[in-house]
Amino acid sequence: HTGILASGSLQAGSSVTCRVDYDRRRSVAPNHSMTHVLNAALRKVLGDTVEQRGSLCNDEKLRFDFSHKKAMTAKQLRSTEEYCKAAVENAEPVTAAVMPLDEAKEIDGVRAVFGEVYPDPVRVVSVGEETSVEFCGGTHLSHTKEGEAFAPVEESAVAKGNRRV
Repeated sequence: HTGILASGSLQAGSSVTCRVDYDRRRSVAPNHSMTHVLNAALRKVLGDTVEQRGSLCNDEKLRFDFSHKKAMTAKQLRSTEEYCKAAVENAEPVTAAVMPLDEAKEIDGVRAVFGEVYPDPVRVVSVGEETSVEFCGGTHLSHTKEGEAFAPVEESAVAKGNRRV
């Protein structure tokens, strides 16, 4: 997380007041929710070996890094886009629940980012009944229709065995 120092100076041990920028959260939420849908789409199109390696969500775009050994074909990119667009059209509900970490780990199909340390209790975000269920503390839509549109712009390599959409 980042912040802006509105006034004064900051020293170690200083007392600070945090204010959430709700307008920015609302503008980031569509891209954040769609990273969950994109993750599910990539696993559906490329196979269960796909793992999230990182992501960036801001008010203008999303970027998603994932494990995959070779460039996606035009057909795979189209299928991924179609999966994501269908999720938007289907207005799938996006829900969140906080639960004990051990209980959350037992959820069938739950996804987590390898190497990430999760709190106990953990927040679990679900998209639709079967699209996605992941550990996540981010800001989200109430349903995928609010995402309005989805179009991958580019797919590339970021490291050996890792790709980026």
